[in-house]
Amino acid sequence: MESSVSIKDDEVKHTSGSVHGISVRVLEEGSWGFAASSRDDKIEDLLEKARKMARLGKGRIAIDIPPAVKKEIKEKTDPVDDDQQVRSLVGAAKEMKAQKVTSRTIACTDSVVREEFHNSHGTEIIQECGYTYLSCSCIAKSGELMQRGSERAWSRSGFGKIDSLEVAGKSREKALRLLDAAPPPKGRFIVIFDPEMSGVFSHEAVGHACEADSVIDRESVLAGRLGQMIGNELVTIIDDPTADGFGRYAYDDEGVPAKPAVLMENGVLKGYMNSMESAKELGIEQNGHARAGDYSEVPIVRMSNTHFQKGESTVDAVFDIKEGIYLKGMKGGSVDIFSGGFMFKAEEAYDIRNGEKGKIMRDVTITGNILQTLLDVECVGNDFGTSPGMCGKFSQEVPVSDGGPHIRLKNVAIG
Repeated sequence: MESSVSIKDDEVKHTSGSVHGISVRVLEEGSWGFAASSRDDKIEDLLEKARKMARLGKGRIAIDIPPAVKKEIKEKTDPVDDDQQVRSLVGAAKEMKAQKVTSRTIACTDSVVREEFHNSHGTEIIQECGYTYLSCSCIAKSGELMQRGSERAWSRSGFGKIDSLEVAGKSREKALRLLDAAPPPKGRFIVIFDPEMSGVFSHEAVGHACEADSVIDRESVLAGRLGQMIGNELVTIIDDPTADGFGRYAYDDEGVPAKPAVLMENGVLKGYMNSMESAKELGIEQNGHARAGDYSEVPIVRMSNTHFQKGESTVDAVFDIKEGIYLKGMKGGSVDIFSGGFMFKAEEAYDIRNGEKGKIMRDVTITGNILQTLLDVECVGNDFGTSPGMCGKFSQEVPVSDGGPHIRLKNVAIG
């Protein structure tokens, strides 16, 4: 079941309904075959179709099947009252109004997902859980200058756990703040990431490069580097499907138990996220990171909750520098996992002088290379924060979270 509310300025749209279907995947003669349908009475036809697909190619795929289990996992989710949800979000949209705000957008999706997994070895897994994702965005204008302020929130137990007024208010205030911001300087600076920036950097720059399918295809700059020191010893990054985050699950879409994948530990590349197929090919332990966007799509290697682990320094110690730039929130960017090059844009930034946050800056972009930037981490805070998101790969989207503490990096290029 899914309920979706969108508000563009004062136009409100609400849709609700359900989508269901079934898929079959067959491994035969070293090749996969896959078939899916929205009709659940066609399983025999789907099985035969998937077998035909597998027979079209003679491959060398091999997998190790985990021990058979029978599990039913149901997470408690408070039901959504559609009328109350719409009223709450209309109130949030009003909260975003201000004299210089020219456009307001709210998108909220509530869903309860039930998945059943069965294989020919006797495994039967039922997982049922809820996802609520709220995004508020304001555009403010002063003269020719336009700035956007965005804020997100999530819940795995229902819309009632989200303070939509607070989220809306933060997006408005961010947009208005940025109207008073100055352009950034250009050059290389000491930079501090807030927890959202730390998390997105971990996800984009490290997480995607540690997906085993990219490693096998030699598309990742981290291929062949297991056991090597690739970052400062302060850097530990883990992708953990069992952590309390938006991307939490107990079993992946191949029926493999979800396990934390230690990607980096004290600067050393320790592992990759994998599927049954990629784990077998690389000769590493399965960790349950094969996920499908929905029933009609094939499971592929994906992240879940990617977190830069806390350090031992206080936040005050992270900020204890003579001058630098503080980056807050991720506005967008790109990563080339083959070369390791990246470009990120922060939502907002602040000048730092003698450990104190100063004037606000806008449109701050950082560029660099994954491997060099990991070595340039020089201080890691003992705080922690996470942010939700929907991660896209091969046209599939799955819920994820990323997070971390405040971290300080040296010699970062800003433009």
